[in-house]
Amino acid sequence: MPLYGQNLPNKRHRENDTLPLIIRDKPKKVKDYNFKNPDKFSKDHLRVLGSIHEHFCRQVGISLNSVLRMPIEFSVANVQQLTYGDFIDSMPEDLLTGVLNMYPLVTQFCMGIERHLIGAMIDRFLGGIGVSSISTEELTDVEVGIIKDTLRRILHFLPEGWQALIPATDEVELVALENSPQSAQVASPSDIVALITINIEIGADLGLMSICIPYAALEDIIMTLTRQSSYRNDKTATEDSKDFIITKLSVSPLPVKIVLARGELNLEDLMGLQIGDVIKFNTQLSEKSEIWIGEELKFLGRPGQVNNNFSVAISEEYK
Repeated sequence: MPLYGQNLPNKRHRENDTLPLIIRDKPKKVKDYNFKNPDKFSKDHLRVLGSIHEHFCRQVGISLNSVLRMPIEFSVANVQQLTYGDFIDSMPEDLLTGVLNMYPLVTQFCMGIERHLIGAMIDRFLGGIGVSSISTEELTDVEVGIIKDTLRRILHFLPEGWQALIPATDEVELVALENSPQSAQVASPSDIVALITINIEIGADLGLMSICIPYAALEDIIMTLTRQSSYRNDKTATEDSKDFIITKLSVSPLPVKIVLARGELNLEDLMGLQIGDVIKFNTQLSEKSEIWIGEELKFLGRPGQVNNNFSVAISEEYK
Protein backbone atom coordinates (compact mmCIF):
# COMPACT_ATOMS: atom_id res chain seq x y z
CA MET A 1 0.00 0.00 0.00
CA PRO A 2 1.54 3.32 -0.95
CA LEU A 3 2.10 5.92 1.73
CA TYR A 4 0.04 9.15 1.79
CA GLY A 5 1.62 11.80 -0.37
CA GLN A 6 3.78 9.41 -2.35
CA ASN A 7 3.99 10.33 -6.04
CA LEU A 8 2.22 7.71 -8.06
CA PRO A 9 3.28 7.01 -11.60
CA ASN A 10 1.11 8.70 -14.24
CA LYS A 11 0.14 6.06 -16.69
CA ARG A 12 -0.96 8.59 -19.33
CA HIS A 13 2.24 10.53 -18.94
CA ARG A 14 4.28 7.34 -19.44
CA GLU A 15 2.52 6.52 -22.63
CA ASN A 16 2.91 10.03 -24.06
CA ASP A 17 6.01 11.88 -22.99
CA THR A 18 4.68 15.18 -24.38
CA LEU A 19 1.14 16.56 -24.56
CA PRO A 20 -0.23 17.45 -28.02
CA LEU A 21 -0.03 21.14 -28.97
CA ILE A 22 -3.20 22.97 -30.01
CA ILE A 23 -2.43 25.18 -32.99
CA ARG A 24 -4.92 27.87 -34.06
CA ASP A 25 -5.01 28.90 -37.69
CA LYS A 26 -5.91 32.52 -36.83
CA PRO A 27 -5.38 34.35 -33.56
CA LYS A 28 -8.62 35.27 -31.82
CA LYS A 29 -9.40 38.97 -32.09
CA VAL A 30 -10.12 40.75 -28.84
CA LYS A 31 -12.09 43.98 -29.04
CA ASP A 32 -11.33 46.69 -26.50
CA TYR A 33 -14.30 47.68 -24.39
CA ASN A 34 -14.42 50.83 -22.33
CA PHE A 35 -16.53 49.98 -19.29
CA LYS A 36 -16.46 53.58 -18.05
CA ASN A 37 -17.68 55.11 -21.34
CA PRO A 38 -19.13 52.25 -23.43
CA ASP A 39 -19.87 52.85 -27.11
CA LYS A 40 -23.55 52.90 -27.95
CA PHE A 41 -23.44 54.66 -31.32
CA SER A 42 -21.50 53.28 -34.27
CA LYS A 43 -19.71 55.49 -36.78
CA ASP A 44 -22.60 54.98 -39.20
CA HIS A 45 -25.09 56.14 -36.55
CA LEU A 46 -23.09 59.31 -35.90
CA ARG A 47 -22.70 59.92 -39.63
CA VAL A 48 -26.45 59.76 -40.21
CA LEU A 49 -27.13 62.02 -37.22
CA GLY A 50 -24.72 64.51 -38.75
CA SER A 51 -26.52 64.28 -42.10
CA ILE A 52 -29.91 64.88 -40.46
CA HIS A 53 -28.67 68.00 -38.73
CA GLU A 54 -26.84 69.29 -41.81
CA HIS A 55 -30.26 69.33 -43.49
CA PHE A 56 -31.63 71.16 -40.45
CA CYS A 57 -28.81 73.74 -40.68
CA ARG A 58 -29.50 74.42 -44.35
CA GLN A 59 -33.21 74.91 -43.82
CA VAL A 60 -33.01 77.13 -40.75
CA GLY A 61 -30.22 79.21 -42.34
CA ILE A 62 -32.32 79.89 -45.45
CA SER A 63 -35.35 80.79 -43.34
CA LEU A 64 -33.57 83.16 -40.96
CA ASN A 65 -31.67 84.84 -43.82
CA SER A 66 -34.95 85.81 -45.46
CA VAL A 67 -36.61 86.87 -42.21
CA LEU A 68 -33.76 88.77 -40.53
CA ARG A 69 -32.28 90.18 -43.76
CA MET A 70 -28.69 89.66 -42.63
CA PRO A 71 -26.07 86.95 -43.29
CA ILE A 72 -26.70 83.93 -41.03
CA GLU A 73 -25.00 80.55 -41.39
CA PHE A 74 -25.60 77.30 -39.50
CA SER A 75 -23.17 74.39 -39.99
CA VAL A 76 -22.50 71.08 -38.20
CA ALA A 77 -19.11 71.28 -36.50
CA ASN A 78 -18.93 67.88 -34.78
CA VAL A 79 -20.95 64.78 -33.89
CA GLN A 80 -19.73 62.63 -31.02
CA GLN A 81 -20.86 60.36 -28.21
CA LEU A 82 -20.07 60.96 -24.55
CA THR A 83 -21.71 60.67 -21.18
CA TYR A 84 -24.38 63.14 -20.16
CA GLY A 85 -22.24 64.17 -17.21
CA ASP A 86 -19.35 65.07 -19.52
CA PHE A 87 -21.78 67.03 -21.70
CA ILE A 88 -22.98 69.05 -18.71
CA ASP A 89 -19.41 69.73 -17.56
CA SER A 90 -18.32 70.95 -21.00
CA MET A 91 -21.17 73.45 -21.47
CA PRO A 92 -20.88 77.12 -20.39
CA GLU A 93 -22.96 78.29 -17.43
CA ASP A 94 -24.96 80.92 -19.37
CA LEU A 95 -26.18 78.49 -22.04
CA LEU A 96 -29.92 78.85 -22.70
CA THR A 97 -31.20 75.27 -22.68
CA GLY A 98 -34.51 73.97 -24.02
CA VAL A 99 -36.02 70.62 -23.05
CA LEU A 100 -37.66 69.05 -26.10
CA ASN A 101 -40.09 66.31 -27.12
CA MET A 102 -40.32 64.86 -30.62
CA TYR A 103 -42.06 61.64 -31.62
CA PRO A 104 -40.78 58.93 -32.29
CA LEU A 105 -37.96 59.69 -29.83
CA VAL A 106 -39.20 57.89 -26.73
CA THR A 107 -37.66 60.24 -24.16
CA GLN A 108 -36.88 63.94 -23.94
CA PHE A 109 -33.71 65.51 -25.33
CA CYS A 110 -32.28 69.01 -25.08
CA MET A 111 -30.69 71.77 -27.06
CA GLY A 112 -28.56 74.68 -25.88
CA ILE A 113 -27.65 77.95 -27.58
CA GLU A 114 -25.34 80.67 -26.37
CA ARG A 115 -27.18 83.60 -24.88
CA HIS A 116 -25.54 86.28 -27.02
CA LEU A 117 -26.61 84.49 -30.23
CA ILE A 118 -30.28 84.28 -29.31
CA GLY A 119 -30.08 87.88 -28.10
CA ALA A 120 -28.72 89.02 -31.47
CA MET A 121 -31.57 87.27 -33.30
CA ILE A 122 -34.19 88.80 -31.03
CA ASP A 123 -32.69 92.28 -31.46
CA ARG A 124 -32.91 91.84 -35.24
CA PHE A 125 -36.49 90.51 -35.03
CA LEU A 126 -37.44 93.67 -33.12
CA GLY A 127 -35.88 96.00 -35.70
CA GLY A 128 -32.39 96.43 -34.24
CA ILE A 129 -29.00 95.95 -35.88
CA GLY A 130 -28.45 92.45 -34.45
CA VAL A 131 -26.62 93.19 -31.17
CA SER A 132 -27.59 91.19 -28.09
CA SER A 133 -29.13 93.12 -25.21
CA ILE A 134 -30.05 90.12 -23.01
CA SER A 135 -28.36 90.30 -19.61
CA THR A 136 -26.73 87.36 -17.84
CA GLU A 137 -29.11 87.80 -14.91
CA GLU A 138 -32.56 86.25 -14.46
CA LEU A 139 -34.71 86.65 -17.57
CA THR A 140 -37.94 88.64 -17.44
CA ASP A 141 -41.26 87.10 -18.48
CA VAL A 142 -41.26 89.17 -21.67
CA GLU A 143 -37.74 87.99 -22.58
CA VAL A 144 -38.68 84.36 -21.88
CA GLY A 145 -41.72 84.63 -24.15
CA ILE A 146 -39.71 86.15 -27.03
CA ILE A 147 -36.91 83.59 -26.61
CA LYS A 148 -39.37 80.68 -26.71
CA ASP A 149 -40.94 82.04 -29.91
CA THR A 150 -37.47 82.38 -31.49
CA LEU A 151 -36.46 78.84 -30.48
CA ARG A 152 -39.71 77.43 -31.87
CA ARG A 153 -38.99 79.23 -35.15
CA ILE A 154 -35.56 77.53 -35.27
CA LEU A 155 -36.73 74.08 -34.12
CA HIS A 156 -39.58 74.07 -36.66
CA PHE A 157 -37.12 72.70 -39.25
CA LEU A 158 -35.60 69.94 -37.10
CA PRO A 159 -38.16 67.17 -37.90
CA GLU A 160 -37.71 67.52 -41.69
CA GLY A 161 -34.40 65.66 -41.73
CA TRP A 162 -35.82 62.88 -39.57
CA GLN A 163 -38.84 62.46 -41.84
CA ALA A 164 -36.59 61.05 -44.59
CA LEU A 165 -35.93 58.11 -42.23
CA ILE A 166 -39.19 58.02 -40.28
CA PRO A 167 -42.13 59.64 -42.13
CA ALA A 168 -44.23 59.72 -38.94
CA THR A 169 -41.85 62.14 -37.20
CA ASP A 170 -43.87 64.76 -35.34
CA GLU A 171 -43.17 68.43 -34.61
CA VAL A 172 -40.78 69.46 -31.87
CA GLU A 173 -42.40 70.51 -28.60
CA LEU A 174 -40.50 72.97 -26.41
CA VAL A 175 -41.32 71.61 -22.94
CA ALA A 176 -39.22 73.95 -20.80
CA LEU A 177 -36.58 76.69 -21.03
CA GLU A 178 -33.73 76.69 -18.52
CA ASN A 179 -30.99 79.25 -17.83
CA SER A 180 -28.24 76.59 -17.65
CA PRO A 181 -27.71 73.00 -18.89
CA GLN A 182 -27.39 71.80 -15.28
CA SER A 183 -31.11 72.50 -14.81
CA ALA A 184 -32.14 70.34 -17.77
CA GLN A 185 -31.99 66.74 -16.50
CA VAL A 186 -32.95 64.59 -19.49
CA ALA A 187 -30.62 61.69 -18.55
CA SER A 188 -28.47 60.42 -15.70
CA PRO A 189 -24.79 61.53 -15.63
CA SER A 190 -23.54 58.08 -16.71
CA ASP A 191 -25.91 57.69 -19.68
CA ILE A 192 -24.44 57.82 -23.17
CA VAL A 193 -25.66 60.67 -25.40
CA ALA A 194 -25.05 61.84 -28.95
CA LEU A 195 -23.87 65.46 -29.04
CA ILE A 196 -24.30 67.46 -32.25
CA THR A 197 -22.36 70.73 -32.14
CA ILE A 198 -23.46 73.43 -34.59
CA ASN A 199 -21.52 76.58 -35.51
CA ILE A 200 -23.63 79.73 -35.89
CA GLU A 201 -22.50 82.95 -37.61
CA ILE A 202 -24.78 85.97 -37.31
CA GLY A 203 -23.06 88.78 -39.15
CA ALA A 204 -19.73 89.09 -37.37
CA ASP A 205 -20.98 87.29 -34.24
CA LEU A 206 -19.89 83.67 -33.74
CA GLY A 207 -21.14 81.02 -31.34
CA LEU A 208 -22.33 77.46 -30.81
CA MET A 209 -25.57 75.56 -30.52
CA SER A 210 -25.62 72.03 -29.08
CA ILE A 211 -28.23 69.30 -29.49
CA CYS A 212 -27.95 66.45 -26.97
CA ILE A 213 -29.87 63.21 -27.67
CA PRO A 214 -29.68 60.38 -25.08
CA TYR A 215 -29.19 56.87 -26.41
CA ALA A 216 -32.40 55.85 -24.64
CA ALA A 217 -34.34 58.28 -26.86
CA LEU A 218 -33.06 56.53 -30.02
CA GLU A 219 -33.02 52.95 -28.78
CA ASP A 220 -36.22 51.90 -30.58
CA ILE A 221 -35.18 53.41 -33.94
CA ILE A 222 -31.40 52.93 -33.82
CA MET A 223 -31.51 50.23 -36.51
CA THR A 224 -32.81 52.74 -39.05
CA LEU A 225 -29.68 54.87 -38.73
CA THR A 226 -27.71 53.09 -41.44
CA ARG A 227 -25.39 54.17 -44.20
CA GLN A 228 -28.10 53.57 -46.80
CA SER A 229 -30.49 55.77 -44.85
CA SER A 230 -27.81 58.44 -44.71
CA TYR A 231 -27.43 58.43 -48.49
CA ARG A 232 -31.19 58.60 -48.99
CA ASN A 233 -31.46 61.43 -46.49
CA ASP A 234 -28.80 63.52 -48.26
CA LYS A 235 -30.62 63.12 -51.60
CA THR A 236 -33.98 63.96 -50.08
CA ALA A 237 -32.49 66.93 -48.25
CA THR A 238 -31.19 68.36 -51.55
CA GLU A 239 -34.64 68.12 -53.16
CA ASP A 240 -36.34 69.54 -50.08
CA SER A 241 -33.90 72.47 -50.01
CA LYS A 242 -34.60 73.23 -53.67
CA ASP A 243 -38.37 73.19 -53.13
CA PHE A 244 -38.02 75.30 -50.00
CA ILE A 245 -35.95 77.94 -51.82
CA ILE A 246 -38.46 78.11 -54.69
CA THR A 247 -41.34 78.46 -52.23
CA LYS A 248 -39.63 81.28 -50.35
CA LEU A 249 -38.65 83.14 -53.53
CA SER A 250 -42.16 82.84 -54.98
CA VAL A 251 -43.57 85.11 -52.26
CA SER A 252 -40.66 87.56 -52.17
CA PRO A 253 -41.70 91.13 -53.11
CA LEU A 254 -40.07 92.73 -56.17
CA PRO A 255 -40.54 96.35 -57.30
CA VAL A 256 -42.26 96.85 -60.68
CA LYS A 257 -41.65 100.16 -62.48
CA ILE A 258 -43.43 101.42 -65.59
CA VAL A 259 -41.69 104.09 -67.71
CA LEU A 260 -44.29 105.86 -69.88
CA ALA A 261 -41.99 108.37 -71.58
CA ARG A 262 -38.45 109.78 -71.56
CA GLY A 263 -37.12 113.27 -72.26
CA GLU A 264 -34.41 115.80 -71.43
CA LEU A 265 -34.38 119.25 -69.83
CA ASN A 266 -31.45 121.50 -69.12
CA LEU A 267 -30.94 122.58 -65.52
CA GLU A 268 -32.12 126.16 -66.16
CA ASP A 269 -35.47 124.98 -67.57
CA LEU A 270 -35.83 122.46 -64.77
CA MET A 271 -35.32 125.09 -62.07
CA GLY A 272 -37.88 127.36 -63.76
CA LEU A 273 -40.72 124.83 -63.91
CA GLN A 274 -44.08 126.01 -62.55
CA ILE A 275 -47.58 124.62 -62.23
CA GLY A 276 -49.23 124.57 -65.66
CA ASP A 277 -46.02 124.20 -67.67
CA VAL A 278 -45.99 121.52 -70.39
CA ILE A 279 -42.97 119.24 -70.81
CA LYS A 280 -42.32 117.72 -74.23
CA PHE A 281 -40.85 114.18 -74.25
CA ASN A 282 -38.98 112.35 -76.96
CA THR A 283 -41.36 109.35 -76.76
CA GLN A 284 -44.06 109.06 -79.42
CA LEU A 285 -47.68 108.22 -78.45
CA SER A 286 -47.46 105.03 -80.48
CA GLU A 287 -44.40 103.74 -78.64
CA LYS A 288 -44.76 101.07 -75.96
CA SER A 289 -44.05 101.65 -72.30
CA GLU A 290 -41.09 100.04 -70.53
CA ILE A 291 -41.82 97.50 -67.77
CA TRP A 292 -38.94 97.15 -65.30
CA ILE A 293 -38.76 94.23 -62.83
CA GLY A 294 -36.35 95.16 -60.09
CA GLU A 295 -33.37 96.70 -61.88
CA GLU A 296 -33.91 94.92 -65.21
CA LEU A 297 -36.00 95.90 -68.24
CA LYS A 298 -38.08 92.77 -68.94
CA PHE A 299 -41.19 93.67 -71.00
CA LEU A 300 -42.83 96.29 -73.25
CA GLY A 301 -46.53 97.09 -72.91
CA ARG A 302 -49.49 99.42 -73.39
CA PRO A 303 -50.78 101.62 -70.54
CA GLY A 304 -54.47 101.54 -69.66
CA GLN A 305 -57.02 101.51 -66.86
CA VAL A 306 -58.66 98.68 -64.86
CA ASN A 307 -61.29 99.46 -62.19
CA ASN A 308 -60.18 103.08 -61.84
CA ASN A 309 -56.56 101.98 -61.43
CA PHE A 310 -53.73 102.66 -63.84
CA SER A 311 -52.48 99.44 -65.44
CA VAL A 312 -50.30 98.13 -68.25
CA ALA A 313 -50.88 95.25 -70.67
CA ILE A 314 -47.71 93.30 -71.53
CA SER A 315 -47.23 93.23 -75.30
CA GLU A 316 -43.86 91.53 -75.72
CA GLU A 317 -40.69 90.52 -73.94
CA TYR A 318 -37.86 93.02 -74.16
CA LYS A 319 -34.75 91.72 -75.96
